[in-house]
Amino acid sequence: MIYLLRYRRSYLFLLFTLCISYTILAQEEKTYVIPDSLTGKSYDYLHNKIQQNPTDTISSIVYINSYLAKAIGEDNAFRRHYGYLFLSYYARDKDTKFNYIEKALRESKNIDDIYKIYLYIYIGTVYYDYYDYEAAIENYIKARKLSESIDNKKSKYIILNNIALVKENIGKHDQALELHKECLTYKILKNDTIGIIGTTLEIAESMRNNKMYDSATYYYKTIIDKAYRNNTTYGDIITINEGVNLFFKKKYLEAESLLLKGYSQIDLNQESQKYYILATHYLGKIQLAHYNNAEKATTYFTKVDSLVSKTNAVVPSTIEAYEFLMTYYDKKGDRQKQLEIIKKLYELRTTISSRNLNTVDMLHSEFDTPQLLKKKELLIKQLEGKASTLATRSVYLVIFIIFLIALFILQFNRHKIYRERFNSIISKLDNKEIKSTLNHDTSNTPKLLLEGIDDTTITAILHKLDQFEKKEGFLQKDITLAILAKKCATNTKYLPKIIHIHKDKSFVNYINSLRIDYILKELRENTILQKYTVKTISEEAGFNTAESFARAFKNKTGIRPSYYIRNLKKKKAISRNSKNYD
Repeated sequence: MIYLLRYRRSYLFLLFTLCISYTILAQEEKTYVIPDSLTGKSYDYLHNKIQQNPTDTISSIVYINSYLAKAIGEDNAFRRHYGYLFLSYYARDKDTKFNYIEKALRESKNIDDIYKIYLYIYIGTVYYDYYDYEAAIENYIKARKLSESIDNKKSKYIILNNIALVKENIGKHDQALELHKECLTYKILKNDTIGIIGTTLEIAESMRNNKMYDSATYYYKTIIDKAYRNNTTYGDIITINEGVNLFFKKKYLEAESLLLKGYSQIDLNQESQKYYILATHYLGKIQLAHYNNAEKATTYFTKVDSLVSKTNAVVPSTIEAYEFLMTYYDKKGDRQKQLEIIKKLYELRTTISSRNLNTVDMLHSEFDTPQLLKKKELLIKQLEGKASTLATRSVYLVIFIIFLIALFILQFNRHKIYRERFNSIISKLDNKEIKSTLNHDTSNTPKLLLEGIDDTTITAILHKLDQFEKKEGFLQKDITLAILAKKCATNTKYLPKIIHIHKDKSFVNYINSLRIDYILKELRENTILQKYTVKTISEEAGFNTAESFARAFKNKTGIRPSYYIRNLKKKKAISRNSKNYD
């Protein structure tokens, strides 16, 4: 839409076409004859032609005048309002621009609210470009009220973004940053590439204004390449912004490089003149801060003064340029120049002060206060809703509290059981009860005897198992029933039966039990081992995986390895503190 257009223009080309455009623009007041090549063309066709090459002012004006003449001839108020807005957009003179805006407003009385929203946004943007923030806010508020009445999300975030820009320019940087971030979230959700670039630019600038310099650089790096690919003006502005940011980080040479790059490429038009002036100003400051070159700084600051006078731009940071020039001419004894600078400095400060004060008041009464009231109404509704369901929620709350109490009791009992199990393990270790418990008594093996295994064979196998345990053969990762049977000089049929009768365990549980007994003792005595991961400890105990180790540990002790290690450390710390106290 015309209200949102922000194109890069060639400044020199505009100077060349300025007089021509005024003549052509004036033709709409007379009887404009649509060229034969455009007679009968639709509004959409003419609209597309206007936007195909917006920098080609002469061609665009032909299409705009044809568009407007068609609308006048067909008595189409909606299309006439569009035509006047197109003319306003291309008008370079302020009075001419607002003259067309007034005509567009007169034609917009009966158009749909959605178009009125964007009309007010556009008008607000024009006022913003002329630094009339109070009038800009007035139109943004009109647009916002209409937007809320029809619940239009897209226009809502455009308005929020524009209000954030005003807040940025009157020094409300923290509030502006909050709004910018809200807008960026919406544009990412909508996958709006140009919108994302523009809003990220604004966030980076706001971060700098909030003295969050590293964060500003982060946003600059995420968007700079995409900006130059999609919109070179955005790329130049982002480059200048990062140059200013680097100045505050005292990286003067890097700052100078970026400022010169953006400064040399950006156009001095209504949309980007602020950044052109900003670049000039900080190039002057670098001459002072890094090169200590007052004369060259004076050249830059004098150019800032010239640009401000020429454009009527209001850039608060340029106050420093005027303060420097005032002192510079004082030292030179040039009273006439000094007086001129003092007058300009006074006017600049007065303009900034009054404009900021009035705009802050309007924002407070028309935007911030309604926002707070809206939040208040929402909270009241929520509280009313809560009151109507209080009884039900109270029941839920009681149930929830009972659940929490039950959970607490369960956790407490579980912790108590774990603590008792831990203490039991430590007690057995202290009493050296965890050791081989092989029973060499063969009197309880009648079933084996029935199967032809004599006492001598059983005793020999049990002796071999005893040696296996003492030599810690169970730590061998690849130990199997076949390997152990071979070590015991028996077969895989007899061995598991003997283990079952004399150890009351299966072969797997027998090996795992020995491994867990071993690691319990090692962890107790070896504080370095306590610092290892569960995986490393499991390998130390002969297990292939941490999972199988943890499972065997829990089956054997009733607690987890991590709990055992944690409480060993606690016990050690308590013991050490007790000794220090003694």
